[in-house]
Parts: sequence; C-alpha cells; structure tokens
Amino acid sequence: MTSTFHSIEVGKRGILAQQTALNTTGQNVTNANTPGYSRQTVHLEASRPLFYPGLLMSTAPGQLGMGVEATSITRVRDLLLDVQYRNQNTDQATWAVKQETLSNIEGIINEPSEDSIATSISEFWNAWQQLSKNPSATDLSARTVVQQKAIALTETFNHIASQLSMLKDNITEKINVKVNEANNYITQISDLSLMIARIEGLGDNANDLRDKRDLLVDQLSKLGNVQVTETDDNYQVIFGTTAVVDGQTSTQITAADAANLTKGEIAGYFQSRDVHVAEYAKQLDIMANTLATGKVEVTLPAGSMIPPGVTIPNAQFDPNVPGKLAADVKYTVDGLNGLHKLGYTLADPATPGKDFFVTSDNSNAFTAANIRVNSDILADLKNIAASMRTETVTANGVTQTKVLQGNGDLALLIAGLAEKKFNFNPNNNNGALSAEGTFGGYLQSVIAQLGTDTDHAAKMMDNGTLLVQHADNLRQSVSSVSLDEEMSDLIKFQHAYSASSRIITSMDEMLDKLINGTGIVGR
Repeated sequence: MTSTFHSIEVGKRGILAQQTALNTTGQNVTNANTPGYSRQTVHLEASRPLFYPGLLMSTAPGQLGMGVEATSITRVRDLLLDVQYRNQNTDQATWAVKQETLSNIEGIINEPSEDSIATSISEFWNAWQQLSKNPSATDLSARTVVQQKAIALTETFNHIASQLSMLKDNITEKINVKVNEANNYITQISDLSLMIARIEGLGDNANDLRDKRDLLVDQLSKLGNVQVTETDDNYQVIFGTTAVVDGQTSTQITAADAANLTKGEIAGYFQSRDVHVAEYAKQLDIMANTLATGKVEVTLPAGSMIPPGVTIPNAQFDPNVPGKLAADVKYTVDGLNGLHKLGYTLADPATPGKDFFVTSDNSNAFTAANIRVNSDILADLKNIAASMRTETVTANGVTQTKVLQGNGDLALLIAGLAEKKFNFNPNNNNGALSAEGTFGGYLQSVIAQLGTDTDHAAKMMDNGTLLVQHADNLRQSVSSVSLDEEMSDLIKFQHAYSASSRIITSMDEMLDKLINGTGIVGR
C-alpha cells in the first residue's frame, strides 16, 4: 500500500527541482553579459518509481512515480566551435601585428614627404647640378648647398636606420611581455584544471570554472597557436610545440620556445622583427652602400684629365698631354665615391678628390646607419671636387698644375647619376629587389613593396576580423544567454514551482480532513 504522505514527498521533490531550475535561470540572466560565460541548463528526470512486491497480484498499479529530480546542471558548449574560433583568432592576431608593424615602417620611411629619402636625394642631385653651373673658387655658395644637402641626405639615412633599430628593440620588448602574459595564462589554466579535477571528482560539474578556463584558452590563442585535448581523466594544452598544461602539471615557455610559434601575436612579432623590419633595414643599407660605392657606368668627356694611377680601359689620350682624354669614353666607377675621386678640388696644386662618403665605424661596408659625409669636406668646402680639367701655370719661374677655373664637368657627371643605372646586387646574393636601376627607381620599388605588404596585411587582418566575428557568432548562437528565452523559462519554472506547492497544500487539506474529520460519528 502506498504511503499516506507519498504525494507530499512528490510535491517536495517538485519544489526542490523547480527551485534548482529557477536558480539556474537566475544565474544565466545575471551573467548574460559576462565574457566567456556559457548558458547553463538543468536536466530534470523522473525519479525512480516505487515497486510493491507481494504474494498476491494487486489490482492496483504496481508502480507509482516519485516525482522529479534535478540530476545535473550542465553548460551548453560546442567544442568544435571553440576550436574554429581559436584558430581564426590566432590567424587574425598574426596579421594584426604585421599590419601594425608595417604601418609603423611606413611612418618611419615617411614617403612622400619633405623629409623623405626621395626628397633628400632629389635635392642632393639638384645641388650638384647647380654646382656644375657655378664651380668658381671665389663663390662657394653652390658648394655650401652641396655640402648641406649631402649632410641632410646622410642624416635622413641615419635617422631612418635609428628608427628602425628602435622599432626592432620595441618589438623584442613586446615579445618578452607577451611571453610573460602567456605564462600567466598558462599558470591560471593549470590552477583551474586542478580545481576542476577536484570538484568533478566528487561528481559535480564545475561549469563556472570551466568557463573561466576556456576564456583563458581563448586569450592564449590570441598569443599563439593552441591545441586542446581533453579526456575523462586528463586535460592537455599544447602551445606551439610545447605541452604547457598536461593534467595537473604546467610548463612555462621561454622566448626560445615562443620562436617556434607559427601563428598568433608572438609569432607576428617575431616575423615582423626578423622579416619585415630586417627586410626594409636591409634595403636601406643596400641603397646607402650603392650610392657610395655601387657600380655605375658614366661617360667621361674628352679633355678630362685623369688623375695619376687611374687606368681607363679603351681610353684615347692626347699624345701631347699625358692623362688627357682625346675622346669621350665610357667607364664604370664605384659609386659617387669612385666618381668624385676622378675630379679635382680647389687645392693648389691640383689635387684629386677623396671619398665623398665615409663610414662612421671605418668599415668597408656602407649602411644607412654609418654613412657620413667625409670630415675633410665638412671642414673645407674647397675639398669638394667639381672640375675634371687642369691647366699648367708658370709663375716666377715655377710651373704648377692647377684646376681649370670655371669647369664643372665632374659636378655635371655626378648630377647625371640621377638618371644612371646602378648595380644594386653585384654578387647576386644581397637580397636587392632588382639587380640594376636608377637610384630613384630603386627607392620607388622599395616604397611600392612596402605599400603592397602593408595593404596585404591590412586586408588579411580585416578578413581575419570578419572570420573571427563569424566564428564567435556561431559559438554565441549556441552558448550565449538569450534573455527572452530565459524569461520564458523563468515563467515556466515559476508555474511548475507553484503547482508543486499546490500539491502539498491539497494533500495537507486532505490529511487534515482525514485526521480531524473522520471517525467522530457517535462521539
């Protein structure tokens, strides 16, 4: 026979189950805007029914339900969507860093502008053009302009090289910061995994802790490529190629470990520093070295006096004047330095020019960082060579070879280098964008490549942002809290709670009648 108080127990269980459902709904509503929170649901099951064994078969039902039980509270989460989101998040972060770095390089090179290399080199060639028109020893204004424009050009190279070096150092510092950030996430993920294991070992679901752990993994995926593997008894996170979390143990990463990452912010910084910044610093070094010493063919005009010790292949010389060209001849010089040494300064007797550019560290290789104007030229404008002709002058019985006043053949040749093709890659191994070309043309090709790289990175970042948003929308469509749906559930569970309470109230009235209102006839 069923218990008299059976229905009270059924009502009580209903109240407890619906109260659990109401509490869970309230948890969802209050966390509707919490980052990383996953909607939770209560699983309700009918309780195990009563069974009445007996010697004789009863005509009454053999089983009677025992109400409802809240068997578990679980979070709504799709692990495949998590994987998709993290992969897209990692890709987008990579391109975001690259786009930021390339934009910074664009700002450093600053083309086109009044302070750019293109402007400086154009003004430098123009200064030589003006000197060819006014090479007089009595008016040094044109030489002053050449000197100042040369200083401006080298300082522009130096400044850009310095800014790129600072950018490189800043990126290195950012890498260290991001590595520390990743280690912080790894530590938190490991600690949460330990707590989750303890809680779920007792049979509960650590929903909120799992949400926190997944949010940390999402944040870690922005720093580098992450792979998560979870089984019934183990949780593993692989960051790049390193198992940073394995069960209850964790491993901190180093900058060396981070170098193995292929995607994410950290990989983006490594690629930005070691590829993009290094590439454009190298191109600037190639331009500086080519300007000073790069091979370039010029045409030496007839009448030029070749300095002693210089050999000009296939040259025709005046038989009456040693060293004087009888006809124009093509000759390959070693950049502006090589051409400058074919002319003569204003010194008496006639003195060939020296290297126009030198290195600040006395090395043989010119770079954007070490190129300088020769200190002799800075000290005395007369050391700028502009003439290629000399004359023999006898005074007081002394014969001297002097520079021919008013000749600006060398200045005109140097000005003409603006249209000459330099050899930017003499050994075919320095990574130049093109083997030959004008200095301005090569500079424009570098700028064009930078613009193309920046535009590509920006497009990939924008595309990645859309993919991340799409993946997140898919994930949110499954896991996020819908206030409309929760309000509907709230009303549903509230009515069920009230109905369960009404069952107890009805049974109370019945028992009151049974106990206090029956068996009193005849008293």
